[in-house]
Amino acid sequence: MQSKELTEITSLNSQYKWPIVRESPTENLYKFKRRKALVETRKKLSAWTIVLAFLGISLMVIHTELIWYLKCEWFPYLFLVKCSITVSTGILLILIVAFHIKGMQIFMNDNSLRDWRIALNAKKIAWILLEIAVCSIHPFPYELHCVEHRGKDSEEQIVEFLPEIYIFLSILMFLRVYLLPRAVLLHSRVLMDTSYRSIGSLNKIKFQYQFVMKILMNTCPGRVLLILTISLWIISSWVLSVCERNMDRTGELTSTLWLIPITFLTIGYGDLVPQTFCGKAVCLFTGVMGVGCTALIVAVAAQKLEFTKAEKHVHNFMMDIRYMKQVKCAAANVLGEAWLLHRHTKRKDASKIRQHQRDLLRAIHIFRGSRLHHRNLKDQMNSMVDLSKMQIMMYDLDFNLSSSHRDLEKRIDQLDKKLDEISQLILSTIESPKLTHRPC
Repeated sequence: MQSKELTEITSLNSQYKWPIVRESPTENLYKFKRRKALVETRKKLSAWTIVLAFLGISLMVIHTELIWYLKCEWFPYLFLVKCSITVSTGILLILIVAFHIKGMQIFMNDNSLRDWRIALNAKKIAWILLEIAVCSIHPFPYELHCVEHRGKDSEEQIVEFLPEIYIFLSILMFLRVYLLPRAVLLHSRVLMDTSYRSIGSLNKIKFQYQFVMKILMNTCPGRVLLILTISLWIISSWVLSVCERNMDRTGELTSTLWLIPITFLTIGYGDLVPQTFCGKAVCLFTGVMGVGCTALIVAVAAQKLEFTKAEKHVHNFMMDIRYMKQVKCAAANVLGEAWLLHRHTKRKDASKIRQHQRDLLRAIHIFRGSRLHHRNLKDQMNSMVDLSKMQIMMYDLDFNLSSSHRDLEKRIDQLDKKLDEISQLILSTIESPKLTHRPC
């Protein structure tokens, strides 16, 4: 069987040219050092990509705001700003390609591959091309002159505001924000902590953006939601002001700073309404994000307001004492009203009898309500105790099973020893007549 398996492996190896790699401890150490260096380089590349992405977005915002206020004499400087956006975008694309090359090298290093084409497939190529296409979107510097507008009373030359295609390309530059979760993942303590990675690999957990975001939402949910809400508010307000820049009221940044939170909180007073298709799309996106953030805030608040286990025990203990006192007081009131009713029944006072009957029924109703509340509290406490008892029982069952398994192994060993002794005795009895009986 082993010879057949070896022949099959050698035939497959000769067919696909996959070398059989036998790694020594020095080679494993070299692979570990190489992987560590590649990971550090990848971290630096991710940091530089996020810096260049935000630099391009900042230059785009500066260009968009300056072109609205400056005159034609500032046209060369504005054109240089757009050229700077294009240069930063080109460097960003180079860094993204280098980032993915380092990822391929890490994959080849982990799997001891020599051919880089094995580390690529159609899905990875499609994602890389999509990422390059998204990061390459920016307003291209193709204007060669300033557009003049001369009024009747003034002869001022002002730069015409961005056309719709420029506005669309400028807004799409905010898609580069997707690089931020990648940088957070590569620079997080979770990815660099060996204990996290070892325990995660044993439990088959993939260290991706979702896992890091869940950790952040569990450790500091208030900060994460605050940063997300404020950043969404500022970006949406600026984008809406750009979309509505040619309008009278909604084009002002102060108006959009008021309209976005009203839409985000799903209030909608109706005093300001977007008039362009772009502005309506921004408000629709803001409303959807507002509903999602509100749900997250409610979930976080409910989690923070929930009792801990110790607090729940203390609260249930004090409520148990209070309900016991209420039940005793209600029972004493029932007995007192029953005795008063019996006494006035002997005296045959009809008005007093009716009054104490009503008081007795009221006391019985209060007594039943107090007992019901106390019973519900006991059910809650019993459910908590049952969970702890179940856990203790499972631990005891596990301990008993392990101890019985060890006893069974000991008994099997003893049986093996006895069988060996019996076999030796049988062999000795068989060989002893042969030794004593000798031919004459």
